[in-house]
Parts: sequence; structure tokens; C-alpha cells
Amino acid sequence: MTGGGLKYMNHLNRTINNGSSALIVLSHVEGLRFIDTGRLEYDTVICADAGWKIAQKLGLTPDICIGDYDSSEQPAESLPEDLIRLPAEKDMTDSEAALDLAVARGFRRITIIGGLGGRFDHTMGNLGLLAKYTGKVERICLQDGWNRIFLADPGTHIVRKDGYYYLGTASYGEQVTGLTYRGMKYPLENAVLTNRTTYGGSNEILGEEAEISFRTGRLLISQCNDVPAAIVEAAD
Repeated sequence: MTGGGLKYMNHLNRTINNGSSALIVLSHVEGLRFIDTGRLEYDTVICADAGWKIAQKLGLTPDICIGDYDSSEQPAESLPEDLIRLPAEKDMTDSEAALDLAVARGFRRITIIGGLGGRFDHTMGNLGLLAKYTGKVERICLQDGWNRIFLADPGTHIVRKDGYYYLGTASYGEQVTGLTYRGMKYPLENAVLTNRTTYGGSNEILGEEAEISFRTGRLLISQCNDVPAAIVEAAD
């Protein structure tokens, strides 16, 4: 068990035996019961702050818990293999601390459960985390019950359908050039996508996977399903 008085950087420098895939569970997750844990790839489960409660609801056992626990109950000491308590006053969110930890400990494929919906400032910050580590790890994405979002650098990318009906793209910067779709309902060929248009949305993968390529810029790719009507009505 890690002592609460140790500095955060000590935890980053600590090495552990791990696989290549980490699942980071945040404390707010939209559409929790629609997450298919059988489709998730992970060797280690890292919970940020109250994310350990979400992990338990998903039937997952946390390996690492990290957070300041300023607004949530701290997990029982017997729950995680590794419990890292952060100071309440710090210049990063618990989500960023969990992601920094995963990258520092050598995980190359990272799925973040949560971070979408709820307060929009949190969503903006979490999209910034994609920008921070895209290109530095093999794969990183944000996911909830209805959405999976990742950021892509120039090149060719294979996107699997994995049960998502819609696929949308948006330029994360001023523009993306040379954008080409293969295997999608509405194909593109050498197109320019700026951050002032919506035509990148509401496309569909025709088979099991699609190919997206582009030359310059950064591309935000979202895979989505509709929120069930009963849930929308219940929220009104």
C-alpha cells in the first residue's frame, strides 16, 4: 500500500509489472449500463477518485486507485492493490493524474471510461488529455455508454465498427487536409475539413471496419449510438 505522504512524482517513477493496456475509470460515466465490458481491452484497471465505485458497478476490480478524495468516499484499503492519495490543491485533475500515471508506468493502449457529458468544462479538459498523449502512446480514447472518441494524427487509420452506428469527424485545429474515407456510407476523397463546418458528422461504417486517412492536421473521430428514448424522456 502506498503511503499518502509520498510525492506524486514518486508514484510516476515507480515501476510495476504490467501488460500493455490500461483501463482508466472516472467518477462520472454516462450510460453506464450500456457499456459492454466484454469489448474492453485492459490488463490493469486504474480508478480516478470515485471511479472505483463505477468500476464495481461494471464488475471490474480496481488495481490502482488515485485521487484526492475531496468530494468522495475513499475506497477501503483492502480494495486496490495500490492506493495513491493526492493533495486536494494541485494543478491537474484526478483524471489527468491517472492518465499521467498510466503513461509513466508504460501502458501503450489506454481506454478512459467516462469524461463525456455532465459539466462541459470537464469534457473540454478531457479532450485536451487526448491531445496531450495522442502520438505518444499507441492508442488512447474516451468512452461512455454511447460514445467512443479518439484523436488521430496524419496517416492511415483503421476504425472498427464495434457496435457503433454512427461515425463523425471534426478538425481539432484549423483544418485537416487530404481527408479520405474508405468503407463508409458517405465517402470522401482528398477533402479539406475545417473547424467551421459540420459535414464530417453522421456517417456510417458499411462493414466491420473503415479506413480514414489524411495528410495534415489533427482529426477528432467519434463513434456514437443514439441515446435510448426512454432515457431521454426520463431526463426531461
